[in-house]
Amino acid sequence: MRNLFLHSAGVLLGVLALSAPSGAQTSPANSKPAAQGQVPDLSGDWGNPVGAGGGGFIISDPGEKKAGTPQDDTPYQPWALAKLNSERPENGPHATFENTTDPRLKYCDPVGVPRIYLIPTQFRFVQTPDIVYLLYQYGPTWRPVAMNRGHRQDPDPTWWGESVGRYEGDTLVIDTIGFNDKTWLDHVGRPHSEELHLVERFRRINHDTLQMDLLFEDPKTYTRPWAGRKIFVLQHGGFEDAYACSMSEYEHFRQSVVDPVTAPKK
Repeated sequence: MRNLFLHSAGVLLGVLALSAPSGAQTSPANSKPAAQGQVPDLSGDWGNPVGAGGGGFIISDPGEKKAGTPQDDTPYQPWALAKLNSERPENGPHATFENTTDPRLKYCDPVGVPRIYLIPTQFRFVQTPDIVYLLYQYGPTWRPVAMNRGHRQDPDPTWWGESVGRYEGDTLVIDTIGFNDKTWLDHVGRPHSEELHLVERFRRINHDTLQMDLLFEDPKTYTRPWAGRKIFVLQHGGFEDAYACSMSEYEHFRQSVVDPVTAPKK
């Protein structure tokens, strides 16, 4: 176990070294779409717009060709809708904290993708020819995306799945399978199964704005594919703080903040 930790720490330090500011990593003042065969520049620290918090995904139904249009009719299978309605999230119309079923809060489980993009922290890309690394301030954690190759046959289910990527013009496309079914897709508890196939498309639409389009395919959980979108803005100051899940901190928050408010009045 100790050797595994040291190996992981060494890999992370190497990735952080690659992501340190340099001429190759610094964004140009006026980013332009990548020409055919060129690698689009996605460098920089990305986060939610000021005042936007973690928010949610703008959901659209690709079957009706309404990309980017807010929708409330996510195409659940009956069991998935029942499971969603049984959850007790920290956020949303059924929010609770004391008795939450949110695995992030209850067990400090990894949040996985795409939920990590809803947490109001930052992330960055480290682009190398063979692997694109995503570094997330929350965790803190990192995620490798193997470039220009296919998936392995029947990968073992994991929290983050198996991600492979490619460039399509000015867009980084990340294709992920091999998820376990233990994470939520968002803060309100949308479920998924091990059959989830997630496609993320990242495009820098101008120097300060990054657009992420999502496509969810999970026939066990949803009756048809559905899509989402989220916008990020360029942040300044770097990763000055790391945000780790801590059960002791959650318990302190519950005792010092939640309990005094929710306790029955005497």
